[in-house]
Amino acid sequence: MEVKKVLSPAQIAGGSFWGGPIATVYYLRKNYLLIGNEALAQKTLIYGAIFIIFLMAILPFLPEKFPNMVLPLAYCLAARQIAETTQLKKDQIEGSEEYTFESNWKIFGVGILTLLIFLIVAMAVMFALEAASIVSLA
Repeated sequence: MEVKKVLSPAQIAGGSFWGGPIATVYYLRKNYLLIGNEALAQKTLIYGAIFIIFLMAILPFLPEKFPNMVLPLAYCLAARQIAETTQLKKDQIEGSEEYTFESNWKIFGVGILTLLIFLIVAMAVMFALEAASIVSLA
């Protein structure tokens, strides 16, 4: 039997905070697939895409003094809660012969990649909105 590398709720929260909303969706979906819950993996992809689109839509319109940490904290805490209630808890992973923890270095690396992707897409959206005279970046 092959041991599956899953993320604990704390790893998902930390990776989500570090890697942004794309990482949040990726980590939750990955765990669902590894524990064999295809239905929730698909829902995570759909609702995650909707959440990311919503986030992209509201970011240009947030006030300048809006606290920078509110949104990342909100989705990382939500991801942790989802993982704790619908996936494996840390003690379940520790006590299992079927599962082990994913490497924190891999979580860090995926986080860098997903954060860069999110920033590129966000900047493209911002420039498109400015070109359409919907927002002003100046």
